[in-house]
Amino acid sequence: MKAIQVLLLVILMTAASCVTIVKWKYGITKPREETPEKIISFLHQHKYPMAGQYIFTDSTEYFQTIRNSVCRKYLLSHMIFNSKGTLLLRDTAKCQWSGYEIIKALSTDSVYKTVDGLQLGDILDLIRPLEEGQGQDTLRQQPDFTAIVTWATFLGSYNDRLFDLEDAVKYNLTARIRLIWLNIDMQESWNLSKNQRMEII
Repeated sequence: MKAIQVLLLVILMTAASCVTIVKWKYGITKPREETPEKIISFLHQHKYPMAGQYIFTDSTEYFQTIRNSVCRKYLLSHMIFNSKGTLLLRDTAKCQWSGYEIIKALSTDSVYKTVDGLQLGDILDLIRPLEEGQGQDTLRQQPDFTAIVTWATFLGSYNDRLFDLEDAVKYNLTARIRLIWLNIDMQESWNLSKNQRMEII
């Protein structure tokens, strides 16, 4: 199931106030506006990694990315960019959570198919560290690959499948991989209209 289909399914389940096993088990909620403080609290609560956490600078940057047709295919999943900042092709027909073995096996000796329409710089220029004081300069290092994983607090512990990718990076001994956790929750400070809040769907 593609990421956007999963997102729609989650929203439909929660909007109808259905008490489902999935919703109960994972703590899935209706998407809502968040603050950096609430996101940090969520990360601590679930014992998710704090390092490498980023959010969009403002609503303009957020919607610029969300509206990108290539990026939408990878929502609530991961994107892998090579050292030149080019997006590597991934089979989005497979489970959106898959990626552990791919990331673990990334190698500079391998040749990968790439995708046009989204460059690493297109995203790096639009995001900032979740916590003030985190080094923005780490975004400008030159790793062999950069993995950007998009996640959201409304998915609750369903995010476990995404944050498991951290181990895949640790166990890859052949490539330098920069890992960026990009939160896609809308921010309270943006003061979005109801129509804007619905646009993520």
